[in-house]
Amino acid sequence: MAKRSRFKDFLWRHSAGIAFIVMVLFVAFIGYVGYTYVVVTRKFDSARRWDLPSRVYSDATPIVPGMSYPRALLEPKLNHVGYHEARAKVANPGEYRFINGSLEIYLQNFEYPDVEFRAMPVIVDFDGNTVRAVRRLDDNVAMRGVRIEPELITSIYNNEMEDRLPVTLSAVPKLVTNAVIATEDKSFWSHEGISIRGTLGALKTDIKTGVWNHGGSTLTQQLVKNLYLNPERKLSRKINEALMSLLLEARYSKEDILEAYVNEIYLGQNGAVQIVGVEQASQVYFGKHVTYLTLPEAATLAGIIRSPNINSPLKYPDRAKGRRDTVLGLMREQGMIAEAEYEQAVASPLTITRFPKTSRSAPFFVDLVLKQLRETYPETQLKTEGLRIFTTLDTIMQRSAEAALDSGIDSLNKRYSYLRKSQTPLEGVILTIQPGTGYVKALVGGRNYSKTQFNRAIQARRQPGSLFKPFVYVTAMDPARGQQAFTAATVLDDSPISVQSGNAVWQPQNYDLRFHGRVSVREALAHSYNIPAVRAAMSAGVPNVIKTASNIGVESRLQPYPSVSLGSFEVTPLEIAYAYSVFANEGVKAEPISILAVSTREGKLLESREVKMKRVAPASVCYVIDDMLKDVFTYGTATKARQLGFDRDFAGKTGTTSNYRDAWFIGYSPRILSLVWIGFDDGHSVRLAGGDACVPIWTAHMNRVAGLVPDVDFKRPDDVVERQIDPASGMLATPFCPETKSEIFVAGTEPASVCPLHAGSGEPSPFWRDDEHPETGIIADQRTPIPGEPSQQPQPAKPRDRDTGLKKLLRRIFGN
Repeated sequence: MAKRSRFKDFLWRHSAGIAFIVMVLFVAFIGYVGYTYVVVTRKFDSARRWDLPSRVYSDATPIVPGMSYPRALLEPKLNHVGYHEARAKVANPGEYRFINGSLEIYLQNFEYPDVEFRAMPVIVDFDGNTVRAVRRLDDNVAMRGVRIEPELITSIYNNEMEDRLPVTLSAVPKLVTNAVIATEDKSFWSHEGISIRGTLGALKTDIKTGVWNHGGSTLTQQLVKNLYLNPERKLSRKINEALMSLLLEARYSKEDILEAYVNEIYLGQNGAVQIVGVEQASQVYFGKHVTYLTLPEAATLAGIIRSPNINSPLKYPDRAKGRRDTVLGLMREQGMIAEAEYEQAVASPLTITRFPKTSRSAPFFVDLVLKQLRETYPETQLKTEGLRIFTTLDTIMQRSAEAALDSGIDSLNKRYSYLRKSQTPLEGVILTIQPGTGYVKALVGGRNYSKTQFNRAIQARRQPGSLFKPFVYVTAMDPARGQQAFTAATVLDDSPISVQSGNAVWQPQNYDLRFHGRVSVREALAHSYNIPAVRAAMSAGVPNVIKTASNIGVESRLQPYPSVSLGSFEVTPLEIAYAYSVFANEGVKAEPISILAVSTREGKLLESREVKMKRVAPASVCYVIDDMLKDVFTYGTATKARQLGFDRDFAGKTGTTSNYRDAWFIGYSPRILSLVWIGFDDGHSVRLAGGDACVPIWTAHMNRVAGLVPDVDFKRPDDVVERQIDPASGMLATPFCPETKSEIFVAGTEPASVCPLHAGSGEPSPFWRDDEHPETGIIADQRTPIPGEPSQQPQPAKPRDRDTGLKKLLRRIFGN
């Protein structure tokens, strides 16, 4: 009694102090609650509730009559964009089916910077792989073509590496939200943010074990934990979690909370990237938008929530199916689905996407894009503001290029044991560009990005070798050289040559270590003979060759040595590809473009990059070069392409460097250009020429994708003329020439004289001799008279001249 009395006395004496303390604690509690309320509502009300990664998209894919789309290339494209195969006639956006040689497809809505893609059902008729017609499905009206919306190729993440695609609750089917509620919080619609029974049960378990690691969480508590708190398991954090949940429920509707939850929930990993939200998970796991999920797929998604990486349907399908069936059972028990629906869903197999999305497609191309983006946009803006970056990439061409390089290097390694036994792996590059616009359509900078991020397409500096020869001949064929201008018919001497270079003497050799005598420029280029190219460079002047190459697009520094004519300097693959695009574009250079447009997440256009074009070479000379390079496929160093089934009328050039350290091939038409490089990073010999190492890889790629562009030939300029010549002399053919051929010339450079070898008599002209210029080796003709000799202009034939010629011929046949 005495103790109780003393305690009462204590309380009475200190009542004012105690009341003050209680008041302070109450005010502090109210203040903390108020502060917490502000924290909760400020972030929840924000238009940017989450930091969203910027998204990088490919170009749109046109489907137009005349284009060729093998199903093996088109179907993965559709799946990666979010289309899924339907069993019956397409009825909803995002559905497609192949039927009776046609493709039914219900196009999806998509906002592009310059146009809005509107959902529409169409039918694409095929003849084999070639598009015959495009029609609207509902009324059969013919269309000029359609475009498949751009494909997401990567996202630019912050340090959290979270990938999400926010959706409104109205876009999420009820069967998805029901599956989530049945699994995670069956009393969601009735509680006030926390579950008293669940919390007490978890608290009891934690007290017994002494470890605060049990849940009992409602959907609201899970949302609070993910949106506001760190993952540590402490009593103080759980108290905060409960308070925030009560405040959230008091301020917002159940629908608002559920919408935030389905966009915030963690649903596994895609490589190093976190899959967050039901829309992103739906696209990764099922290849479709969440709107179109079926009941079994919805149950699979809900079953992932508790243990996303253990129950991943991509990694552990059997485990995921068992978890799915458990969710279906809960939905049946809670009256969300009928018995028949349950039985049908449980009996169905686990379905996942046939073409799982990677967290980063076309990584070497993406590196090029990011390099350019960082020149304009701060890193924080790229990682948090959800910018939409639209690029030039064609993902069908990209996947084809990746497959061609991978399988091509595998084939080389299998065929040549010294390659696979090398301590450093054989590497390669494939580039595909659109010459008329400068668009980069595909870029593979190496075989395995995960092993090395060295982007050989834009970073490797390698000798181009024989790829440089067209630049030599373009210079030599310049009409401004007047009578000294070369033509495709100019005859050069492929014989030993010594060239003084400083204090050294350079003696170039052909790659086959043989000499071929008199050859035309056309033959020399088709067979990639070295010595005629050196003679042409000496005639045109090496400084002039360097100037021409620089104007056309070779940006690397070139030294004025004779060996430059054989590509003895270093360039990047992207650099030489764009220089060649000038030939494909008949003298017009288009600057490289990889980014088309950048917009905000709301669709406001921030920038649009225009095509920049400039004439850098005469169209007529480039056309003649193109025509000569067509022979590379016909009888030159790339005939293997024809043997492997490539039948389009393309121009091309192989390249092989000294000691076979680099192998190249570039083939092109006016609408598409592709480059292949093969070599070792440490520079040791591949021991293969471009025709052997690169042409098969190029052909495998182009056989698949050449049909994606119109089959257009080079347009002949008005100042290109055609003449019948004698190929042995390069002069106008006479009736006596044993062999003639049609040849094209830049107007003003065509031969004006008849063949001196068969000048009206059928036998060699008395004025023809085998001498050549001592430095260039150009065979003398009527435009370069032999000093001290009469003009080679043929004289009018006289009867006695013909008689004399006939008598000589008879004497040779029958003797004196």
